Amino acid sequence: MSQETKKQIDRLISESDVMLESLREFFHSVPIQCYPYLGVGACSVVDLPKMWEYDPDMKIDPFEDPALRYRWFKLTQDQFLVQDELFRRYINWASSARDLIERLLPEKLDDFDEESKTVRNWIEMSERIPSDDNAEMFLRFRKHFTRQQNIVSTLLEELSNK
Repeated sequence: MSQETKKQIDRLISESDVMLESLREFFHSVPIQCYPYLGVGACSVVDLPKMWEYDPDMKIDPFEDPALRYRWFKLTQDQFLVQDELFRRYINWASSARDLIERLLPEKLDDFDEESKTVRNWIEMSERIPSDDNAEMFLRFRKHFTRQQNIVSTLLEELSNK
């Protein structure tokens, strides 16, 4: 039983490394644009490309951190398909990892779930972001994903202690 579990953990670690590289490529491929409707700050509507689509239904929270002045630009159809595939892969990976964590290291489950919420939001690109630097944004994302990878890696230690 433990040999099979070790193989599952090794597979999860390997999959997460491959997925992280795919996510890096994806995050670096999507342009970031200044969020134009805050009315303050260094960016303005004239800074945006002409194809920016104004969304009149978008709600602005007046209490939101003013440092969040950027958002991911609209995805192309190809980028959307890549995002959808990455999201599906991540959900499958997180679900498998969660099952093992719940069984072997239940005290880390809340930490894993909390990071999972953040990682899903990043992959969905559903939040405004504090910079227009793709590399910096990927590093911010990677911090959360790496915390999940570390919890999965800890499972190997837990397994050898049993």
